Amino acid sequence: MNTKTIITGHSSGLGKALAGHYLQAGCSVLGLARRQVHLMPSEKLVQQQIDLGDGTALTAWLAGGFLERFIEGAGEIILINNAAAVAPNAVAGRQQAAEIAAAVPLNITAPMLLANHLIACKPEGAVLKIAHIGSGAGRNAYPGWSVYGAAKAALDHHARCIAAEQHPRVKIASIAPGVVDTAMQGEIRRAHQADFPMVQRFLDLKSEGGLSSPEAAAAEIAGMIASGSFGEEVIDDVRRLREGVK
Repeated sequence: MNTKTIITGHSSGLGKALAGHYLQAGCSVLGLARRQVHLMPSEKLVQQQIDLGDGTALTAWLAGGFLERFIEGAGEIILINNAAAVAPNAVAGRQQAAEIAAAVPLNITAPMLLANHLIACKPEGAVLKIAHIGSGAGRNAYPGWSVYGAAKAALDHHARCIAAEQHPRVKIASIAPGVVDTAMQGEIRRAHQADFPMVQRFLDLKSEGGLSSPEAAAAEIAGMIASGSFGEEVIDDVRRLREGVK
């Protein structure tokens, strides 16, 4: 099957590991991020430098027909909405207004714009699989993560609504990847205790070896997307497979 994969935030962390995984599997990959990155095999990688947090720029880019040209002839299209900002790591009243304003369009608007566009323009016979990278922060209330958690909860509910609409040959799930050793985790560990009361938990996870590698998490997520049961669990978690829990 001719699979075309679109990955946001492919230039680092989990997104880079996902792009590498699909490239090694022989899939064509379109990476959307502010930076370009060297990945092999490079002949299968198309990169678009774009600030996904700029809704106006993303809307204009979508109107230009680039995605339609990329997915032409695909039997399977995979969209992985991975790009996200974790800041502000702070309780309400100690958050920076600029960080809130930057997080919401990147974490919520961009995934919704991309999903909407691909549902509208995908070839009729192609299967479209949409995977939001979710988080336990969107399913549990944590002090200091009212913005990040609300954004991830929004993606969960977006996935539920798209699934309820029953679009032909469209499957969707919001997948929590567990705690992955990325630059985002480093950012969390640098937070001040007064701002982010949970910081010690993340320091302990790092020191005790409780983080999964981006490559391991990417392989697990890709396996879930490849499964014939993808989309049956709309709100999903890689730890469901590891531990038998939802």
